[in-house]
Order: sequence, then C-alpha cells, then structure tokens
Amino acid sequence: MAVQTIESARYLVQYIKSVEDLKLTFGKTKLSYNHIGALFTDIVLQAGLNYETVVKPRVNKVLIEYPQATNLSSFKSIIDTHGLRNVINWKHETKIERFHTLIDFCVNRGINDCYDLKSFLKENDNRILFLSIKGLGPKTLDYTMKLLQFDTIAVDRHIIGFIELAGLKHTSYDYTKKTVEFAADLLNIPRSTLDQTIWNYMSSRRGVSDSSSQLRMTF
Repeated sequence: MAVQTIESARYLVQYIKSVEDLKLTFGKTKLSYNHIGALFTDIVLQAGLNYETVVKPRVNKVLIEYPQATNLSSFKSIIDTHGLRNVINWKHETKIERFHTLIDFCVNRGINDCYDLKSFLKENDNRILFLSIKGLGPKTLDYTMKLLQFDTIAVDRHIIGFIELAGLKHTSYDYTKKTVEFAADLLNIPRSTLDQTIWNYMSSRRGVSDSSSQLRMTF
C-alpha cells in the first residue's frame, strides 16, 4: 500500500503541475480557535451539512452571544442555564447527543480549552481515543486538527473530486489522505496549503465563491 500511495502521489503531483488555472494558495489558511464553544459547534455540526447556510450561522451565534465560552467550564455553565438546543439553535437529537458525548470526553480527560485539546491531539494514541467518540470519524478528527492549526489534510468531497479528476480512485479515506499529503511533501509545500488550493479550485469549478470556504474562517 505504501508503494502504491507514493506512486499515486507522484502521479497527482504531475497532474497538479499540468493544471494551468490551479494556483497554490499560500498564507491564506489561518485557522485558529480560542473559543471552545464555537469549536465544538463547528466540528459537531459540520458533517453532512451546508457550512455557509447551516453551520456558520450557528458558530457565529455562539461566538457573539456567549463570548465567555472560551473554556469548557464556562460553556458547560451556559448549557446548564440555557440548554444546548437553545445555545446552538439545534433540535435533532443525534448531533445533540454527539455534542454532549464530546463534552463528557473532554471533561473526563481534563481538557478545558482549545489549547488543551490541541496538546491532547498531538499524541497519536490520543487521536485514536478521540475516534472512540460515537459519530466522530477520521474526517472530523482531521477537520478538528485543521481548526487547531495542525498541518493536515481533511478528506472531503473537494479532495475526493480532485483526485478523481486526476484519474485516481478514492478507494479509502486513508489512501486518499496519504496520497494528497505525500503530494504536498513532494511539492515541498505545507499540506494545509495544498488542501486550501484544492478547496479553492474545486469550489470555483462548482461555481462556489472562494469566500464561502470554511477553510478561510478565522475566529
């Protein structure tokens, strides 16, 4: 698998170099969170939902209405007072339950703010533990790490669509992730730069404004 992935990455690099209107996006991805309430709202809601119309307004709501929710202690107090459904303006039980499970996971491990979570996720064993949270898969883990300024790739529909345009097959999350990461390494650029570049390129192909990219949100 490793040899196949490296060969796929080399093939992808040649494709990237052949696309005339694909411009590497340097210095545009400044992802950071210091507000645990907004971070949790983002990572729990983003899967399967439209970011601009559904997720982003709720993230902004938490940021604006509860600026004190920078750590989990404060956020839990807000939830106890107002109820999670009202805080994030969400009713469906699945994501509400997932949200509470994420909170409990962090409380049980002494994670109280974004800095704590970033430190926790630096350890590979802890990333595996994070994946034990029901409903949070590899894409959500990588997305969370990206929001915490790790240099990583989160395989989404844009990444998958791009490698398929290149003539490669999306056989698994891990294969696609490693292929794109190795391609970035071969290009000698940050992985987040290639992620952002692919996002912008694929968004423009679908007629979506670059300004709608969730990867350019800075909080």
